[in-house]
Amino acid sequence: MSEQAVVEQAAGERECVHRSRSAAGGFYRGDVYVESLQRLRSADAMKMAGKVSPFFWADALRLRVWLCHECAGELRLQNR
Repeated sequence: MSEQAVVEQAAGERECVHRSRSAAGGFYRGDVYVESLQRLRSADAMKMAGKVSPFFWADALRLRVWLCHECAGELRLQNR
């Protein structure tokens, strides 16, 4: 894979802070992640959003978000 392809792929992905620690997890659609955040109380949503690489919510449809099982559980997500 070319360097440009790696950059383009990475531009469409975000991840929680636990990925760098080799935690088990999976990818979720960006819009599903944002909808899950919106169901949380404000303080809880801010705490969770702070664990994931930042992005504009308007870009959520074009992104995939990698979450460890713990973070996905906090959002009550199943792998999609």
